[in-house]
Amino acid sequence: MAGHRHESVNTVAMRVGIALPQYVIDVEPGIEVWPAMLSIARRADALGLDSVWLSDHPFVEVPHAAPSGALEPFVAAASLLRATERVHVGTLVASASMRAPGLIGHQFASVDAAGSGRAIAGMGAGWYEPEHRAFGVPLRSFAARAVALEETLDALEAGGGPAVSVLVGGTGRRMLDLAARRADMWNVAWDVGPETFAGLNSRLDDACAAAGRDPATLRRTVGLNVAVGRTDRAIDAAIERLQARAAFLSSIDRPALQRHIVIGTPDRCAAALAAYARCDQVIVALLMRDDVEMLELFASEVVPLLRS
Repeated sequence: MAGHRHESVNTVAMRVGIALPQYVIDVEPGIEVWPAMLSIARRADALGLDSVWLSDHPFVEVPHAAPSGALEPFVAAASLLRATERVHVGTLVASASMRAPGLIGHQFASVDAAGSGRAIAGMGAGWYEPEHRAFGVPLRSFAARAVALEETLDALEAGGGPAVSVLVGGTGRRMLDLAARRADMWNVAWDVGPETFAGLNSRLDDACAAAGRDPATLRRTVGLNVAVGRTDRAIDAAIERLQARAAFLSSIDRPALQRHIVIGTPDRCAAALAAYARCDQVIVALLMRDDVEMLELFASEVVPLLRS
């Protein structure tokens, strides 16, 4: 953020975060979302992961079914910070288009007060039209939303107290320029390839140079969906469990997944994630976000390879 003293980033070992189960569709039928979210966050904390992440969509529309609701991220983040010991908690990303800038600044300041500096204010311009329509908030032009995002960063900086780490998500020129000028971290999600990620990093370097900033002081993060198993049969079994969760997921199969996400045994997944050069932190959404067994395998056999 403007006014921060940016320090050079150590890129020897990759930090690793996990996207939490947050939507009804993320958990087994009949299971409440909050206990599942809390369990995964605490397990990630105990397993030594660096961060856990929350979405800001109040719901997502799914084919042939009612929208899948989600827990509100600011309330959930504050609760998770009180329930964990060391893991950082971030939004990926909060929408500047859904709230007044001063309100978001106040919310993040309140969240940060619960977490002793462990909160990450992940911010984006907003884009999901159904949520705007449902809550009676006009989806303004991108230019207006970008202005609102910068005003939100102003409000965060003016909030006083400990400085919240700021992440800006986006891939367009205006978002890259904003990240270069104002953010501690930048994110692209979900599932861009290593070549695309490298190209975006090159553009981000240029934006940093134009802003008079050392590019090494801006942390680069990427969000990737991952399915890891000890064997191909274990991966197939996980896919079968996913297929059984909802009718619209029944057509998902391994060939389709392999075209779009990181999938395989621990060593193959680690190699795929390590291909994202310049990535300071990878944020992983597991095939099923409430899958404790897959989380433990990922943390015990993939993460050490990324940190070696």
